[in-house]
Amino acid sequence: MSTDNRAKIQALGFAIVGVIGVAVVDRVSIHLITPGDDTFSLPFFIGVVFFILSAFFLYTLLRRTALIAEDALIKLSEYQKKEKEELQLFNFALDNSADAIYWFTMDTHFFYVNDAACSMLGYSKEELLTMSLESVDHAFPTEQGEQFLREIKERKKLRFERMQTRKDGSIFPAEISASYFYSTEQEFICAFGRDITEQKEKEKIIIDQNAALKSSLQDKEVLIKEIHHRVKNNLEVISSLLQMQNRRETNPYVKEALSKSQSRIYAIALVHEMLYQNSDLATINMKSHLERLSRAMIDLYAQHKNITFHLNAENIFLTMDDAVLVALIIHELFLNAIKHAFVGLESGSIDIFIRNGINGSVIFGVNDNGVGINGDTVKTSASLGCQLINTITEVQLNGEIVSDSSNGFKCSITFIPKEKGNA
Repeated sequence: MSTDNRAKIQALGFAIVGVIGVAVVDRVSIHLITPGDDTFSLPFFIGVVFFILSAFFLYTLLRRTALIAEDALIKLSEYQKKEKEELQLFNFALDNSADAIYWFTMDTHFFYVNDAACSMLGYSKEELLTMSLESVDHAFPTEQGEQFLREIKERKKLRFERMQTRKDGSIFPAEISASYFYSTEQEFICAFGRDITEQKEKEKIIIDQNAALKSSLQDKEVLIKEIHHRVKNNLEVISSLLQMQNRRETNPYVKEALSKSQSRIYAIALVHEMLYQNSDLATINMKSHLERLSRAMIDLYAQHKNITFHLNAENIFLTMDDAVLVALIIHELFLNAIKHAFVGLESGSIDIFIRNGINGSVIFGVNDNGVGINGDTVKTSASLGCQLINTITEVQLNGEIVSDSSNGFKCSITFIPKEKGNA
């Protein structure tokens, strides 16, 4: 029955009952006051009109009230339907989550679990909802577990790893993300759990592989050091052979050539010696290398000369290839300064320098306060030493030579190391 018809029937019923009531009251009243009078009096008609009008207003009121109630019921039904749909979507999302989700109260009793939690732990929802957290995590209700609960409540969120137990008794590692919330006068903790057994196994494989690689790398480092050591020893054998030949020679020019070759070999051998002594097999600290090289050359060529030596070097690290080439150039420049810069002078000073330049370049060279030479001598001289300097600088280092003879003689070379140039 429609709302309008229901209101009409109720209003009509009210009017009929009212009119009958008025008629009865009117007849009884007249009979008691004037027996035998059967006419209807004015109060009767007034009562009838009153109840007819009341019935009309009652109909209007009932109809409006019914429409409001019907509209409210429709909206309530739509809201309940929407809420039910949202709840279904919410439950679907929770039950189909890849992570296990379980809510529990502060006394660790389970309040809600999703399908993933049941799958991870091996229990049904009905079983878990009758259990407490201590059944799957033996840290509860120990002091450690209580500390976890307090910390989650204080920090609101906490992530940690725990060992949990399945229904079949197997133990597995789980990563837990727990959050504290308060609702309807009760405290809850919502935990998202994930079985990380596979992740831990992969981590163990990676750790084992890293250990194996580290061991292999250490073996290779030992092998490389041994190679550098043997190269250095072989170069020392060659140097010793040149020394033996030098002792037998009587020609001073040959003896000088042998001495120069011997010191050049030492400059190369020193690179290999420093590589097998260093923990870093990729680069050489040129400051340390030039200190040892210059001391050895002073002992060999300037032991009885009044020459002071200064090394102005920054901690520059070069590869073995670049270090050998720089060492050979420094050797030739230093040797030329010792032999030719102080002819006719009682004393002198030689500076070796190496520093960082701009745009990743390196600047190195030798400076002396001797008699000086033509600035173009290094580029134009036919001597083996000058040819070595030019060839190494221009061809192998792809660098530039700058010389200055305004105050003694200074020769500097600028180049970009290979690892910097290729970066």
